[in-house]
Amino acid sequence: MSARRQLSFDDLGTPLMDATLVVVDLETTGTDPSADAITEIGAVKVRAGEVLGEFRTFVDPERPIPAYIASLTGITDASVAGAPPITTVLPMFLDFVGDAALVAHNARFDISFLTAQAARCEIGWPRPAVLDTLALARTVFRRDEVRDHKLSTLAAHVGASITPDHRALSDARATVDVLHAIIERLGPTGTSTLEDLSSAHRRATPVQLRKKHLAASIPSVPGVYQFRDAQDAVLYVGTSRNLRSRVRTYFTASETRRKVLDMLPQAESIRIIECTTPTEAAIRELRIIGAEKPPSNRHGLTPEKALWLRLGSGGDGLRAARLARTEADGSVQIGPLSSRHDVDPLRGLLTDAVLGRGASFERAGGREPLPRAAHHDQLRRAMREDPRAVLDHVASRMRRHVDAGRYEDAEKLRRLALSFLTAARRGARLRAIGDVPLLVAARPSSEPVIGGRGWEILAVRHGRFSGTALVPAQADPVAVARSLALTGTGEAELAAPMCQGYHQEAEILLNWLEGDGVRTVLTEGEWRQPARARFDADHLAERFARTQPGVGA
Repeated sequence: MSARRQLSFDDLGTPLMDATLVVVDLETTGTDPSADAITEIGAVKVRAGEVLGEFRTFVDPERPIPAYIASLTGITDASVAGAPPITTVLPMFLDFVGDAALVAHNARFDISFLTAQAARCEIGWPRPAVLDTLALARTVFRRDEVRDHKLSTLAAHVGASITPDHRALSDARATVDVLHAIIERLGPTGTSTLEDLSSAHRRATPVQLRKKHLAASIPSVPGVYQFRDAQDAVLYVGTSRNLRSRVRTYFTASETRRKVLDMLPQAESIRIIECTTPTEAAIRELRIIGAEKPPSNRHGLTPEKALWLRLGSGGDGLRAARLARTEADGSVQIGPLSSRHDVDPLRGLLTDAVLGRGASFERAGGREPLPRAAHHDQLRRAMREDPRAVLDHVASRMRRHVDAGRYEDAEKLRRLALSFLTAARRGARLRAIGDVPLLVAARPSSEPVIGGRGWEILAVRHGRFSGTALVPAQADPVAVARSLALTGTGEAELAAPMCQGYHQEAEILLNWLEGDGVRTVLTEGEWRQPARARFDADHLAERFARTQPGVGA
């Protein structure tokens, strides 16, 4: 059986044997990142003690190199003559780094220069994990063992294969040897992951050390974990692809969240639920939080308190609603909304788009009002099927603002239109998936299965999770799909309009179903949306572009 994929930094548990590290060193024209420039970059990429590659280049600082710097490093103006500028070098270096963690001796210096140059070049900084061998060395090598923690002193002490000489690649190579010596020293203390190493220079609290035994028997499987108190009440719920690695982090110095540190003294046990896939784990986590309302989770989920914008049937107008209802009577609702503060602005936007600025259902601003049925039908169509009337109204108003130089007003209107599109899109997706009695789909698995990669199968009933399975590539996914179709039939009894009460769960499933490589295997009913139901920012941009003079409709 193949090993599970390397965990992401978000899982805070990448085994050191699997972690790719790029040890970097810079030479510069001075010590001020905001005023000085890089003259040389040297880096070594390593994994499990093996060198995977090296990177070295001079950089044109586009300014004279001070004499004392030239004397210290041996890098002169002649050395960098003809060298590429940082605008060329930095993207190449970031490509070399990829998803690796960065390591440097006195990392604050090197990283501050790199981030300052990235900002100056308008290059997005990827925010990699950063390890500082200086901070780690101060923990590992005490003053009774070494006189100081300079790179040259440490390299000599650990018997580095190269002597640092204030040149970027040489210093990076020496730092690699120092890093490996540090890892060897920390091994007996339980430092086995990248996260362990990054926090080894800090100390866990007494409570964390006292409760550390709670994680001792947690297996390395994907699933959900629950911290529970002496009365077996749930204190905190989380999920991970590797429960053992993730739970262990709660008892290390890297865990600094106040809500967690306040929860740990009450924790007496950790219960786990092993899951087949991350999707199943995410759903189970949602359901437990919704049912138990653990006090230490950031937000106790209360989907029953979702806020919708509803257009009632008959003569009823637009109003806020806490419960989603059936739309069989001709009513329609969009949402859930992000905030109750969106209700009045959205109601005004939709009314203006149909009746004109300043109008209402009772009066049409001095004009003869349209029949209520016509009002209702136009609003219903805009909210459910075709937003073009609203978008054209917004686009024309934005154009007038832009032409008059009122750019802030145009941006405010654009954000309001995006709020409408977001609410309408959420409603359309929930409406569509909630109407499907059964949908079974498959996609290439991101999780390893017996024999290598395979298929992840997901069954959904009325927008609720019904079951999941991992199937080897050589197996028949249709047979597994048919088996899943027989499970979770009770979920159909919990169906509700617009997935009321479980819309977060439905949206997790929708994100999975709308991902790359998904294939529908079995369905009961139809999963579809109106062809013109384009509730996205690109649609607004297209309608706005049509208001440009000379552009046809």
